[in-house]
Amino acid sequence: MTALMAFASVGALLIHPTLAAAAPNSVFNGASSSSSNNTADIATASLSCGQVIKDSVKLSANLDCKSDGLIVGADGITIDLNGHTLAGPGSDSSKIGIMLATSSGVTITGPGTISGFQAGILNTGGQDNQIGRVIFQNNQIAIFNTGAKNTDIEQNMMFNNAIAMASHSSQGTTFSKNLLESNNLAGVTLVNSAGNKIDTNIIQGSNNGVFVDGQSTNNQIDTNTIMKNTGVDVNNANGLPININRNSFTSNDCNTSVPDGLCIASK
Repeated sequence: MTALMAFASVGALLIHPTLAAAAPNSVFNGASSSSSNNTADIATASLSCGQVIKDSVKLSANLDCKSDGLIVGADGITIDLNGHTLAGPGSDSSKIGIMLATSSGVTITGPGTISGFQAGILNTGGQDNQIGRVIFQNNQIAIFNTGAKNTDIEQNMMFNNAIAMASHSSQGTTFSKNLLESNNLAGVTLVNSAGNKIDTNIIQGSNNGVFVDGQSTNNQIDTNTIMKNTGVDVNNANGLPININRNSFTSNDCNTSVPDGLCIASK
């Protein structure tokens, strides 16, 4: 699909810090969710790879795709993985698990797994979308927001991706209560993104735990546990003082930061 051209900018995510593979440190043993999302009245359907989804739906079986997974084709709908796995041809492919192209008010919910895509979810220009209770593993990027507004990403688990959550030119994202383990390049990467909130997450086993570039402003990175990363736990534009790009790093339990002094443990 032409929307895949958005991935031309992925390379920029990988050149900011010097990145190296991180060895796994531990495995998260499940995460209970307090999500109140109720999908009991949504119909269960047999879906096919590459299908455009225009109504709320629950998966009735696993999908093993050589192409893109599912494409959102309407606003205000819910896709419930319903305990199933959406699997792709591999993280080195050009395929997308679920594509949100300028869609608004969409909910993607688990329990369920998205694995083996270049992006597990690609949110291009979407607004007011929600992603929750999903396991992302073995993708190049688990969730990639580009040109998106007000995305709510909560209570997900992200293992063994290259990057767990990447934001390009996006604003108003809430990334909260997620578990990130062994995403070897970076846990969270913000590029030219403003007004996002990264809070109450556990991020470990990456090279950079959280990386914010010099063009990302007015972001809040608060009350996270960012530990056991092989490079830097918290990185503000490779050492740019936070008053320059007006980002806030508060009450983060971490050991190393660039510049110094952004972690509780280092104060």
